[in-house]
Amino acid sequence: MKDYINKYKEYLKEYMLNGGEERVLVEAFEDLIDPNDSYFSEAVNILDVHINALKDVLGVEKDNDQVQWLYIERANEFLAQIFMSVDNIMFNLREQLERDVLTGLYNRLALSRVLSLLWLDALKKGKNFTVGMLDLDNFKNINDVYGHGIGDEVLKTVADVLRRDVRGNDMVFRFGGEEFILLFNNSDYEQAIIPAGRIREKIENLIVSDFNIKVTVSIGLSSYSEDKPESADELIRFADLAMYEAKRKGKNRIEMYRNIK
Repeated sequence: MKDYINKYKEYLKEYMLNGGEERVLVEAFEDLIDPNDSYFSEAVNILDVHINALKDVLGVEKDNDQVQWLYIERANEFLAQIFMSVDNIMFNLREQLERDVLTGLYNRLALSRVLSLLWLDALKKGKNFTVGMLDLDNFKNINDVYGHGIGDEVLKTVADVLRRDVRGNDMVFRFGGEEFILLFNNSDYEQAIIPAGRIREKIENLIVSDFNIKVTVSIGLSSYSEDKPESADELIRFADLAMYEAKRKGKNRIEMYRNIK
């Protein structure tokens, strides 16, 4: 925190005293703003750093300076409240955009954002994660026999199981249709297959709607550190290939990409 404040203060001083060069803004933005840091990516927290740095740059010490600073501080407090309101509006808007309407799970837009962050963590910090592609078996038959309304009920029931049974640091997304993505954070194959297996069993034991519909799923897993994909999209493709291998071998099972490549 102290190093960040000192860097911010130096950029602020250079910008204020050297004519407001755009170059300084660009350098400051690249050096100071980290989208992976939840604290320094929030406007109200950056403003708090700004207030302390500004006070130091202006050298506020005398009583008269303190009186003038009081008005500056009040103005900054007012602006902080505006920033907080904007942050809240943007957060709520993002939540609406990133939620699947039918199931309430996060959607592909959210997956893209979260997967990008996991990818950066893996590259910079060596963290591992595993992707699971989950697909409902014979879902087209359910729609054909019982209708799309019952099909939607099946999807919502499965989504409830996924939401309830993922571990605290893991996430689940509706990828599209009857496909879902599971993100197992800080997990290799051996660590991910345990919760994936638990989810598969929970869904296998479901009885959905008044028609007593039984549901099973096929799951494909791909691990970042072991499969060494060139991109996040390729990691999903690996999991997708493993899922199709699970289908080929009889469905209602889990396959790992390392065993089929």
